[in-house]
Amino acid sequence: MDKHQMRRSRKSSNTRIFKKILGALYVLFAVALILVAAGIGVGAGIVSAMVKDEPIRTKEDFQKDLDSLFQNSYAYFQTQDGQGQPLRIGAFRNGGDMRKLIQSKNDVSKYLVDAFISVEDRDFYKHKGVVPRSLLRASYQQLAKSEVSTGGSTITQQLVKNVILKDFDKDLERKAKEIILAIRLDAMYEKDEILTYYMNSVFFGNGANKQRLHGVQAAAKGLFNLDPKDLNLAQSAYIAGMVQRPNDYNPFGGEKNLTRGKKRMRLVLDKMLENNKITKEEYNKALSFDIKQSLAKPNKESNGYTNYSYIMYALEEEAAEILMKKDGLDIEKLSQEGKYLATLNHYIEQVLTRGYHIYSTIDKPMYDAINAAASKGLTFHTRTYKGVKEQEQLGAVVLDNRTGSVLAFVPTSNNKGKLNHALDAYRQPGSAIKPLIVYGPAMEEGIISPSTLILDEKYPKADGSGYYENAANKYYGPVTVTKALTYSFNIPAIKTFNKMGHNVGFDYLRKLNIPPHKNDTEAAAIGGQYRGYTVDKITAAFATFANEGRYNSPHLIAKITDANGNTIYEHQAEQKQVFSPQTSYQMIKMLRTVVTQGTGVYIGSRVYGYDLAGKTGTTSDDKDLWFIGSTPNITIGAWGGYDHNFRMSHNDKFTKRAWVNIFKAAAAAAPEYFDKNARFQSPGGLRDNISCLDCGAINDYLSKQKKKEEEEQKQRKPNQPGDNPGNEPGNEPGDEPGDNPGDNPGDGPGDNPGDGPGDNPGGEPGDGNQRPTFPPRPPNRD
Repeated sequence: MDKHQMRRSRKSSNTRIFKKILGALYVLFAVALILVAAGIGVGAGIVSAMVKDEPIRTKEDFQKDLDSLFQNSYAYFQTQDGQGQPLRIGAFRNGGDMRKLIQSKNDVSKYLVDAFISVEDRDFYKHKGVVPRSLLRASYQQLAKSEVSTGGSTITQQLVKNVILKDFDKDLERKAKEIILAIRLDAMYEKDEILTYYMNSVFFGNGANKQRLHGVQAAAKGLFNLDPKDLNLAQSAYIAGMVQRPNDYNPFGGEKNLTRGKKRMRLVLDKMLENNKITKEEYNKALSFDIKQSLAKPNKESNGYTNYSYIMYALEEEAAEILMKKDGLDIEKLSQEGKYLATLNHYIEQVLTRGYHIYSTIDKPMYDAINAAASKGLTFHTRTYKGVKEQEQLGAVVLDNRTGSVLAFVPTSNNKGKLNHALDAYRQPGSAIKPLIVYGPAMEEGIISPSTLILDEKYPKADGSGYYENAANKYYGPVTVTKALTYSFNIPAIKTFNKMGHNVGFDYLRKLNIPPHKNDTEAAAIGGQYRGYTVDKITAAFATFANEGRYNSPHLIAKITDANGNTIYEHQAEQKQVFSPQTSYQMIKMLRTVVTQGTGVYIGSRVYGYDLAGKTGTTSDDKDLWFIGSTPNITIGAWGGYDHNFRMSHNDKFTKRAWVNIFKAAAAAAPEYFDKNARFQSPGGLRDNISCLDCGAINDYLSKQKKKEEEEQKQRKPNQPGDNPGNEPGNEPGDEPGDNPGDNPGDGPGDNPGDGPGDNPGGEPGDGNQRPTFPPRPPNRD
């Protein structure tokens, strides 16, 4: 045996020893619980340490949780009706007529009762809430990582998990709480009561109309369009088999799901036959039944999800997170531990079934108007991904600058699919990120001011893979920060980011609730994020400039009341001062030039009379197209692209046209948010006195330019006109960085008062050098 084999042998031996120790501990725990069940004090001593934080619940405590399970929850717009009451969006997914409860096991098919007991808890009517041998079996299976898991939870324990417990850690402490509560519940309630509550609490996935199915009444209706008492054996076995994996066995999830569900149905029938609940003849008849043919068909019933499904789903998730925080759960920690989704889904079930009234921030007229108008005049091309055609998509958000309230959003271009492109799709932001990660932070840190000069030149990438370029593959020499932002030049942004320090820029992103990914590099300065951001998050970050530097988290929920009308949550704006009012106003001034002279001039020329500041964003190969713009009252962010990151078939006017459509529709529907007289107000104390970021490099550049011109002059014949030495970036304002921007006089350095060199004599020199001296400015071309 060589040394590698010996090492592997020792490692294998150590692993076996560790597993034996772990197994012994797990069995010891199970034995302790058995002793508790048997009333023996040694076990009680072991377990009591695990459940010391669990309150001793009375029957009234249990009943409160059990009763709250069976109430409809509703969602509302912020828009009011003629009586001053919020307009109702609709009942949540298990609401309406489908959310009827069974009152006893006599309300359901005997087959269904026998199916549940056979597959989930065959000793239900015999045990005291837990089954010790099942605990030991489950402990062994978990230890051995057995492919076949029979589970150790009784129906009573499952009811505790579904309704009572709010701790979803899959550890020994939670298991101990579950078992103690199951024993107490079993002692306080009749078996048939427990079974009835259980059948009303189980989740069965989505029905034919995509409604969420809680309880056997909803499952029977949503899956087979039947009352539960009318289910046949095959249908009963199928429903009972869905309990452990409702989404995987849901027959409306495709043929793969249906095949899995029928396999599970057969297992349930096997158990029923084994337990003498059915005859062999009934068994064979059930196997031959056509489950697919008996499934419910979608109908045109109208509810909150019919017209406003994206709002309803968004409210479900946000409300669930609010309740999680209310219970003291740390969402970030849950995410890191891989427990977030399981916990979220449990709290979503609470949102749907606890009788809550959820009041949203959504303005109904505005929402309806922008979704009707967003796509007008646009062509949505298709591409094929893995044999499936997909269409270009839109996502947009209208945000209240003062509060962070989401007033309306455009979730998709075709009102199909589950992905909400306004709230859930993470996309690279392109140059739209520059004000947030580079120019705003650098100005706040005193590294630049609007007239600071930066040399736009060929500049190497830090990883040595090549050089950064502008979109038009041109370099424009010394440019002001204002001009660099106006035309979205890349090299000045990268240089500023490096000068400031990457971590400084990343820290500002964290303050703006759009934290960087651990793999982000200097390319993040020009939108090359590893993961990217959702439209609502980056729109809220951008709105910080319009709110005098104060950040508000974007939200859709203003208030939640319980079934009795008590307010359990009301949004309180916790504004965070990220930038000073001075930095924010100077950023607004620069972003105004984007829409009056630069890459956003298409929008500026079509939105009249408003004080508008904004920024374009485009990623490599036009895969993501952005525009985010603010007035003093609202900020609108819009994104266009494919779900699978194909190159767009348009230039960036696709998203700009959509943005203009949305702006005009929103202004017409809710004019109170769109005051043409509103203007961004200067806070005073503005400074623009930082001469240059890389003065030495600029001086060298100008010296070389001067020598080059002198040499060219010497080579010219007498009276031959010289070349215009102007440094303008092109003849027409471009839609993309470098797409021939620059038709407007005065967009070069030194043209505009307060925007070019020489406006602030005595300003601070950069890089230890004096401010460069420019040759005489050539006359304007137009």
